[in-house]
Amino acid sequence: MSATTTVPVTISSEAQAFLDRSGQAEELERMIDHARHVVTGLEAIDVVLDEATEEMPSGVVIWAHRDEVGPESDLTHRDWIDWMIATFPPEVCQNFTLLSIYHDHGR
Repeated sequence: MSATTTVPVTISSEAQAFLDRSGQAEELERMIDHARHVVTGLEAIDVVLDEATEEMPSGVVIWAHRDEVGPESDLTHRDWIDWMIATFPPEVCQNFTLLSIYHDHGR
């Protein structure tokens, strides 16, 4: 695994407001740093707020824009969940999710 430290990160104002209210900005920074090191084909990160619904509370989505690596054999999300559970308490984990957007760049 090689670090991809120059990946651009965008945080929406809504997500930032949520982080400010929840006091979990430091946790997000740890998640972004971890993603930069373990998400293969990472090209950019967008952090947005997923608004609450009747079934689910608001939460932060970390969109990992990635080079097409083939989701069939990609263990990133399973490994991410394992890392989150081992690193953060449930009251943090419930507010964040990592999702991938694969780009094939015209291939």
